[in-house]
Amino acid sequence: MCPRPLKSDSHRLNRLLYQLNLVNTEAAELCGVSERTIYNWLSGTSKIHPSAMKLLEMTLRLQRPDAKV
Repeated sequence: MCPRPLKSDSHRLNRLLYQLNLVNTEAAELCGVSERTIYNWLSGTSKIHPSAMKLLEMTLRLQRPDAKV
């Protein structure tokens, strides 16, 4: 069973990708990881790298300053 923090992070990532209107392939390219890594992050099977989360949050802030991160 996955620890709770991974699930919380995966929900946060899913919300960010939705807000940015990114599919997994695009998110992987933006974060410099494989599409499989994005899948693992979204499923909660591996921990999301903090720099990737920060990159997506900053991208959202640039694209939509009014959006809640």
